[in-house]
Amino acid sequence: MTDELNVLRLSVRNDPGLGPHEDLEIRPLIDGVDVIEEAFAYEDDGVRCGDPRDWLLPDGPLSVGDRPHRVDFAERGCGCHDLLYLTLRRDGGTVVWSWRTAGPGIPELPEYRFDAARYDAELERARGDGGWEWPTQTVSRLVLDGLRGETGWLERWSCELGHVWTDPKHPGQVLLYFFRDERDPQGRYVRAEEFGMKTAVTGEDPAHQADRIVRAFLAGDPRTVDGFWPYPMDELGYGHYHGDGPAPWKEYC
Repeated sequence: MTDELNVLRLSVRNDPGLGPHEDLEIRPLIDGVDVIEEAFAYEDDGVRCGDPRDWLLPDGPLSVGDRPHRVDFAERGCGCHDLLYLTLRRDGGTVVWSWRTAGPGIPELPEYRFDAARYDAELERARGDGGWEWPTQTVSRLVLDGLRGETGWLERWSCELGHVWTDPKHPGQVLLYFFRDERDPQGRYVRAEEFGMKTAVTGEDPAHQADRIVRAFLAGDPRTVDGFWPYPMDELGYGHYHGDGPAPWKEYC
């Protein structure tokens, strides 16, 4: 690595006026500077980056593979306008971040280049740093990790895992959502079934609780698990599972 390369540190922050686990967002500190805060300090409503519950997933929007991809990186705090789009790519042993603004009059950020090995290590560090989580969120993350890799089990029952999530306003429950699509007479995929579940979380070790929930689903047809009912996602409660800020979608270039 040369002195010309930048150094990335991913930081999770919250709105201190709302509590330690609410209004979470992930911020990139580049060479020790919150470049988003510095560029958009003039914004009256502030700026929002992504929710770490979605952006720190394995193969999430900050993970850089063989194909370049773009993400909506920051928006105005009011949630009504995008501010910055970020393209991420690998260039040999380097990870490159290139920015595009969402319109005229928005400050442009320079291109940043990171040593790829250090970049990947920082993503792993941030994913493993659960200091910002509350116990129910830890259970939620572990259940999601445990079920996401079971593609064969999902295919066996013709189901897809929608999401597993929780909300700091309701710290005693984890919500799970599955669905099944089928083709209609015109050959289009349509939603045939939706299933959801609210499961209580106790003071037991989060890893043990998550393991028990995962094993209950893997034991057979997930739709027969006690407490699992036909629920549209919007009836499970607590609104959408994403926090505020840009959605974690990759658009490959």
